[in-house]
This record gives sequence, structure tokens and C-alpha cells, in this order.
Amino acid sequence: MVGVDEYATRKGRHYGTVLVDVETRRPVDLLPDRAASSLAAWLADRPGVEVVCRDRAPFFAEGATAGAPQAVQVADRWHLWPNLSEAAERSVAQHRRCLRALVPTVPAPAPEPEAVPAADSSGSPWPRGHRFADRTRSRHAAVHALLKAGHSRRSVQRQLGMTYRTVKQLADTATPEELFTGQWQNRPSVLDDKLYLDDRWNEGHTHAWKLWEEIAPLGYKGSYQRVRWARTGRSRAGDP
Repeated sequence: MVGVDEYATRKGRHYGTVLVDVETRRPVDLLPDRAASSLAAWLADRPGVEVVCRDRAPFFAEGATAGAPQAVQVADRWHLWPNLSEAAERSVAQHRRCLRALVPTVPAPAPEPEAVPAADSSGSPWPRGHRFADRTRSRHAAVHALLKAGHSRRSVQRQLGMTYRTVKQLADTATPEELFTGQWQNRPSVLDDKLYLDDRWNEGHTHAWKLWEEIAPLGYKGSYQRVRWARTGRSRAGDP
């Protein structure tokens, strides 16, 4: 029983033929090309060959038929599986509309309201339930879990899809709370005393540029962009 397949000395440019003893799974010869005549001549010199195991290449079929007409030609298991998988993929692609019709239409779930940060009895400026705080805690835990498992920082970067700088920042901190310094700490804002803006908004004056022009003479030192951001945020919150 002889297995026949091709091998490359220069992929895409030059190929030869490898012949394998199917019973021992060891190569027995290499031919310098993959021509049907070369395989036929090799098989003709070995009349005891009873089975030729090959792929569907036409030159191997012709060579086996000419050189060993007495042998049975079969396909090997490795080629059968790729052929089957390719055929199944083509069939599914051709009938994808039929498959889509069998899938029941499930109504999309209603979006859940955004969680409101819960009060933290510990007095932490980043309470549990704050989405930015919780995201930092989960990313910190994921990075340290992978590092503890023996992964390098570069590997963690690839697995979690983070930048190396972010991974380093998370890895160099023992607790996620160390990263909270200066973030959402109830710091005083130039718009903290915004009762004037609220009153003007409720009166129907919602043009951010005009509001900025009004509060600048009153002592506001901030930028127009900050006023615009505050007013835009209120609009998105659903205020009239």
C-alpha cells in the first residue's frame, strides 16, 4: 500500500512527489516532479503494489492508472475530511436563506436603565455601582489573574486587547483604588454654583454660547466648552 502526495521545494514554484509506505507511515522515495509519467514509471517497477492512496489530483490519478492498473485507488482520511468540510460549507452557504427562515424572531430585549451609583458606607469616592470604578476593578483583577497564572505582560496585552501602557499601569498597582486618585473625587468645579444656569435653562434659555456670554461677566473663568458640555448632558438626561 503506497501513499502518494506532493511536496514543495519552493512553495508555489516547484513541487515533487513523495511516496509513503502506508503500513509503516514512513516515506520510501521522493520524485523530483509531480508528473503522471514519473509516478507511472515508479509504480511499474514495483508490480506488487495493490493499493494507491492519493488525493484527487488528476496527474496522480493518471500515473496510478498507467503504472499500477492492478491496484485499487483510494482516498486517505486526511483528504476526505477537508473535502467533506468544504462541501458542507458550500452547502450551508447556498442554503443560508432557508436556515435563516427556520430561526424564530426573538424581540430585542428592552435596554436596562443605567445603574445609579450606590451609596458607599465606607466613604470611598468611588462607590460600588459606579460604572467607571467597577470597570477599573474588573480590568485590574483580569490583569493580575493572568500575571499570577504566569503570562507575560505582552501576552496579557494581546489577550485583553489593551495597550501595553494600560497593562503596565494596572500591573504596577496592588489595588485598583490606587488608580482612583484625582478621578471623580467630588472635586470643586467651576460650575458647582450653577443655580444661575439652572434658572436660565428653566426659563427656556438653552443656548450654551449665550449662557456662557452671560456668566463670563459674573466671574466665570472657565471655557465655553465646559458650559456646552454641562448643558448637553442635561439635555440627554431628558429635561424639557
